[in-house]
Amino acid sequence: MTIGVVTNIRLSLGPQVGAPDFLAGVRVVPAGRNGNRVYGRTLRPGEEDSGEGISLEPGETLEFPAGSLSVTMADVDRYTKRAPDGYARVANTVWSWLAIPPPMRDQTFVNYLLATARRLDSAYLHCSGALRLLSNPDKEMGFSAREALFEALCHAESMSVALSRAIRMIRRARGTISATATVPREVTTIEDAVLAIRDAFEHIDERAVGKARREDPIDAMSIFDQSDFFDAGVLRYAGHALDISQEVMPALIAGRRFIVEAAMEAGLVKTVTVPREFAFTDE
Repeated sequence: MTIGVVTNIRLSLGPQVGAPDFLAGVRVVPAGRNGNRVYGRTLRPGEEDSGEGISLEPGETLEFPAGSLSVTMADVDRYTKRAPDGYARVANTVWSWLAIPPPMRDQTFVNYLLATARRLDSAYLHCSGALRLLSNPDKEMGFSAREALFEALCHAESMSVALSRAIRMIRRARGTISATATVPREVTTIEDAVLAIRDAFEHIDERAVGKARREDPIDAMSIFDQSDFFDAGVLRYAGHALDISQEVMPALIAGRRFIVEAAMEAGLVKTVTVPREFAFTDE
C-alpha cells in the first residue's frame, strides 16, 4: 500500500518542523531500493524532469546518501516574490544561499555581500514607495495632496542615500571581496547623478544656506526645487538628473543580478555532504 509520493523536499538549518529556518526546496527523484530502504537524489545538471516521484510504503525509510542532494541558486531564488516592476528582494536570497552547507569560511565576503544586498533592497523599497505615491495622486488638490508629495520626496531622499552606498559597494566588490562579476552599465551610468543628489540630500542643512563643496550657492540651493520630480519622477540637482522609473529601477534590477552572480562565485552548486533519512508509517 503506497502511503505517499515524494517529489520535493525542504532544506532547513535545523530539524524542528515549522521553525523559521527554511532555506530552499529541491526536486527529488527515485534512485533505487534495497529492502525497506528507498533511495532518492536530486536531478543531475541538464537532466530532463520526467515528473516521477518517490513512492513509499509503510515501514520504509527514504534515504538520501551523502552527495545525492545538490542545491542551486535557482532552487533558493524561486521562493523570492518578484514585484510587477521586475525587482525581487535579494538579501534573503543571498543569506539563504550562503547559509546552505558548506558555509563560507570568508566572513568578510558574507558580510560585504549581505550589506550590499540590504542597501539595494532598501533603495528599492523607497524607490517603489515614491513611484507608488507619484502614480496615484490625490484627486483632491490641497493639503492632503501636498502631504503625499512630501512623502514621495521622503522616499526619494532615503532611496538616494541607500542607492549611493549600494552602487559604491558594487563598484568596489572586485577589490574588496575579489568578485569577478561584471558591474552593470545600468549601475555605472547613474553613479555620478546618484552621488551628487545623495550628497545634497544628506547635507541639506548646508545646501539650505547655499554651501557645497563643488557647486556655487545657486546650484547648491537647487536641491530645493524638485518640481520635475513631482511632475515626472525626475530628481534634479546642479545639472544632474535622475529618472527613478527609467534609470533607477533598471539599475536596481541589474544590481540585484550582480549580487546574485557574486554570491554564486562561492559555488554554482552546493552538495549536501551528510546523508539524510526519513522514516514513514501508515499512521
